Amino acid sequence: MAPPRTKLLICFTTLSLLIGCTPSFATPTPIPPLDANAIGTFMVQTAYAASTQTLAALPPSTATPTVTLTPRNTFTPEPSFTPVPAFLFPTPTPIIGHQYYRLKHDHQLALYNHKSRTWDGNSDGMRNQTPEIVPLYLLPKLTSGSGRTDMSGAWETYMSMLNENDERKLRYLKSPITALFNTAGFPQMESLTMGGNIVTLGEIQGQWARVNTLDYSGPPNTAEVNYFTRPDLVHKFVVVGWKRSSKTTILVNPPRGDIYYPFVSRRAVWVQMERLEPFPILPMVVTANTDLYIQPQPGPEIEETKFQLLAGESETLVAYYPSGSNIWGRLSRGGWIPLLFYPKYTTSWTMETIPPPP
Repeated sequence: MAPPRTKLLICFTTLSLLIGCTPSFATPTPIPPLDANAIGTFMVQTAYAASTQTLAALPPSTATPTVTLTPRNTFTPEPSFTPVPAFLFPTPTPIIGHQYYRLKHDHQLALYNHKSRTWDGNSDGMRNQTPEIVPLYLLPKLTSGSGRTDMSGAWETYMSMLNENDERKLRYLKSPITALFNTAGFPQMESLTMGGNIVTLGEIQGQWARVNTLDYSGPPNTAEVNYFTRPDLVHKFVVVGWKRSSKTTILVNPPRGDIYYPFVSRRAVWVQMERLEPFPILPMVVTANTDLYIQPQPGPEIEETKFQLLAGESETLVAYYPSGSNIWGRLSRGGWIPLLFYPKYTTSWTMETIPPPP
């Protein structure tokens, strides 16, 4: 048996031989930290290579020039189409957002058998004429009766100024046998008005409407509120008659000529809706019947301007401006045109109820 020292030597020799026969492992290479720029470059290169390969696979095509957006040239030579310009007229004219209504005439009402209230089948020529009175009621019912408004003091002065202090006109207007002051005499004005005039409404209850009137606390300035600036608040005297030869209802001025009165009441007053014709609802498109000048202001007269709405052309109306017996319309692109320059309608805009004679 070999001694321990000899055994140890044999084991050590054997281990050395085993290690010498086993292949050595390479030292692992350290991984460098990731470079963000390198990754981005690699992605771009990869995308570019893919794009190049894709384009190579596509059939050849015609090159498309680069489109550069250029602001539109506003100058268009004749005779090519010119865009419609917007008219930026400076206008101090107030645009009142009311819905306007006109009080119907006798011939429009079944109440008078669609004739003048003076009609008489046995009469010859022209029947007697009479004021075309429209009664106003204190409540929305026929049995409520009418009221009276004291027109003395400042209101009498205002009414006189509306009629240029013409004594003949004022005597006719204040007479107890004409219309406004029939029952109690001046200064007690009856709650009524006359056909063809314009009103606006404060309230509607069923078949009745409460009309807006002047504030009774005090009259306005005649220069600001008159028949030509606010025909919904200052009304015109209207006389109706029947002409048998033509079988037509006629509307005329009273014997003393144009007469105006304040549309005012001490109390709220009502009228039947069946007596009213509303103005066409806006906005609406109208077509010109004739060449029209587009004006910076709504009258009072027609003025020649450099802008026109030609016959057959259409525009959108956005507002009304009643002035006396005429009606003006504001265009959506600015400016005003006459819609009714009494007695002529100038566009496709019309109404059945005509205004008082000018």
